[in-house]
Amino acid sequence: MSLDPTKIQQIASDGRASVWVAASAGTGKTKVLTDRLLNLLLADTPPGKLLCLTFTKAAAAEMANRLNDKLSGWATETDTKLRADVAGIMGLAERDVPPETLDRARRLFARVLDTPGGMRILTIHAFCQSVLRRFPLEAGLPPQFEVMDDRSATELLEEARLGVLTAARAATHDLGEALAEVTRHAGEQAFTELMQALTTERGRLAQLIDQAGGLPAYLDRLDRRLGVRPGETEAGLIADACREDAFDGAGLRRAVDALLAGSKTDAARGECLAAWLGDPAGRAAGFDTYAGAFLTAEGEPRKTLATKSVLAADPRVGEVLAAEQERVLAVEARRAAIVVARANAGLARLAAGFLDAYAAEKRRRGLLDYDDLILAARALLDQPGPGYCSSSTAASTIS
Repeated sequence: MSLDPTKIQQIASDGRASVWVAASAGTGKTKVLTDRLLNLLLADTPPGKLLCLTFTKAAAAEMANRLNDKLSGWATETDTKLRADVAGIMGLAERDVPPETLDRARRLFARVLDTPGGMRILTIHAFCQSVLRRFPLEAGLPPQFEVMDDRSATELLEEARLGVLTAARAATHDLGEALAEVTRHAGEQAFTELMQALTTERGRLAQLIDQAGGLPAYLDRLDRRLGVRPGETEAGLIADACREDAFDGAGLRRAVDALLAGSKTDAARGECLAAWLGDPAGRAAGFDTYAGAFLTAEGEPRKTLATKSVLAADPRVGEVLAAEQERVLAVEARRAAIVVARANAGLARLAAGFLDAYAAEKRRRGLLDYDDLILAARALLDQPGPGYCSSSTAASTIS
């Protein structure tokens, strides 16, 4: 059974329900939102108690225009057409529309015009700015703060980023090590893309670091999430994996003898193992080649470690090789975790450096960017105090 789109829109436009609308462009989302506002107004909700937030100025203007067009039309509409229009919005039969609702509909345009400041249909950033303008000191901001446009913010971010990268290139610790770690994994193009991504997600990253209690705590949390011990390094892991007591040396040497007596493929694997086992000083440097005897280039376990003839001659060889394959696989998995942890730590240090530089320059100039508006407004609304509402009461004070 197909659903009537009009009925679905009427359900979504009921102001008494909390609704999430997800739909593609041109399917009527703006109409549903406008109808929700009209339903609330028809239910005698004071216009000053309504707040509608959008992402863009164009969307806010579109909603305001639609609302004004509808209300101005209702003021002069015939009774028959007005009743049909109101009934359609409220999801009622025309005969069920109360006379007082029609009278209210005719007066809504004048009522909205008489509301101080008019209907509040704003972008999210404009709303946050209006809250912070009223309570700058409570939000920890200079009273005369200014909001940067996207172009100014981009220019200031680029200055901060270049300054941190210049300092990192000249440094031998912290920033210098962070830059070296990141560039070890990212080429010029990838590095540029990473820096751009950090710029785009700066607000989210700053919030994560702040929630963790600072950069060191954030890095500790990252290590714990990846199962990496503090100070653990890739080189240290490989060195430990190459110690004589880390593997079954006797069993592997027995496997080497069996492999060398097998097929050409067996012999090649046996020579690889023998070379690694016979050079204790060079094991760490040759670990990747050694691991290739057990794992594919994609890091997956090889299905065949010895031919049937080798395994038939000495069944113990299969057990030894399988155990070593599991060990090498575990080492590689832990190495991947360490690489990810250290690369992300380097990236976070670079990001924190340029975010600090960017924030310091904004404070010096008394500027806020769009992300600052949202973060500062949310922090303000989360702290109860005289003269402004907390987030727990916002829903009851703003319908």
